[in-house]
Amino acid sequence: MSKLSYDDSSETSILKYAKKLVGKSIAQILEGCVKEVDIKNKGIIGTIIEEFYFGIKPNNSPLPDFEKVGIELKIIPLIQQTRKVAVKERTKVCSINYVKLIEEEWQTSHAKTKLNKILFIYYLYDKENIANSYVKKVALWELSKDKSAIIIEDDWLRAKQKVLDGYAHELSEKEFHILSTSRSGSGGVDKSGVLKDMVNQPNTQIEVKALKRAFSLKQSFTKQIWDELNRVKFESVLDSLEIKNIGEFEDKVLSALHKHQGKSILELSREFDIKVGNGKNQVATILKKMIGFKNVSSKIKEFEQLGIVVKSVKLRRQDNVLLEAISFPAMKLQEFVEEEWEESIFKSFISKILFIPAYHEGKKLDEIYLASAFFWTPTKDEETQIHKEWKLYQNEVKRGACRVEKIKNNSKKGYKEVSALSKESQTQIIHMRPHGKDSSDRDQDALGNSIVKQCFWFNKKFIKSLIS
Repeated sequence: MSKLSYDDSSETSILKYAKKLVGKSIAQILEGCVKEVDIKNKGIIGTIIEEFYFGIKPNNSPLPDFEKVGIELKIIPLIQQTRKVAVKERTKVCSINYVKLIEEEWQTSHAKTKLNKILFIYYLYDKENIANSYVKKVALWELSKDKSAIIIEDDWLRAKQKVLDGYAHELSEKEFHILSTSRSGSGGVDKSGVLKDMVNQPNTQIEVKALKRAFSLKQSFTKQIWDELNRVKFESVLDSLEIKNIGEFEDKVLSALHKHQGKSILELSREFDIKVGNGKNQVATILKKMIGFKNVSSKIKEFEQLGIVVKSVKLRRQDNVLLEAISFPAMKLQEFVEEEWEESIFKSFISKILFIPAYHEGKKLDEIYLASAFFWTPTKDEETQIHKEWKLYQNEVKRGACRVEKIKNNSKKGYKEVSALSKESQTQIIHMRPHGKDSSDRDQDALGNSIVKQCFWFNKKFIKSLIS
């Protein structure tokens, strides 16, 4: 592109031109392009939009893509899941130079320069034919106008301090809320079995190299922006609980919930003047009111941004035995077997969970009492074990363990279906089992085996141990 089709010194012109992308496929963007482009590689989509639509050549500049107006361009892939569209992966902001990082201040840092204003281009990724992938939404996001700015700044400061203290080699994505330090480079090991992409780090007391890393926005954050674009209503817990910094986030949320510990669902419904049914969303409905929300249908903005999942736990009072197992959304088996752990859907579900236990002495609203809520993030050992069990099931599905055998019994159908997937008793933290509406709600693995839709469940003994 020799001449730009928009004014790169005008934010209005850039945004107007960007909106013309909506509905266009990658094939359409490339129409009339004289340069031959290999679109078999999924990583080429971002380059196509940047270079062949906006005329931005590939570069390593520390400045934003639209330098004159300080706007960075980010291309976000979406994937179609069973019932919704989800963000496919984290979004790289910039590479981390450990030596330069510790010399920077947040306000003038490389990362903030890239984050101040971002033009997000969301496209639906078509795995079968990449050329058919098409743009769905366009949005201009500004750091200064988002409450999450205090969380993002805290993440950056946390990373800087760790490098400053000589622990760049111990950086881990899970210790960050929105702006994570993701691995960068090709990954893997060399012929000698040594990890690739290792670089020197400053201030370390021992001569140990650190992995190449980049600042990246977590999937949950760009997913929240996507939902807001699609008119999902949000309220901010930072506002409702007057949270000034991320350090007091968990304490203030738990404090708001613990004020109501011991109260029945009936008491709480009267206190907040809301109707509460007998469905599974009882606790979630009351949670919104306990943290000061005006509307129980609003989503909690920061929970969505930080990837916090809320799970209610039904307990028997005398011994803390779970009355109902805790499940996660059903998966597509053919997609599950293609996933890598770091980018897996399930890993995003367990980054942080708010457990809200309730004692059930009966089914009536005045027989259900709130117990002590708590946040849980897997420890290093727990995540290692979960990864191991996740991989166990992935390998079993690949081998055809979803093939079911019909065993005769005295049920209405006259049989039950039994697969070769490992049972709950054979794992420590998670297991896989059916999660369909009924026996006709089915999925199929890559080998053609039909089975009732499956999902991951927490083992009851593990949840009991957390509550104890």
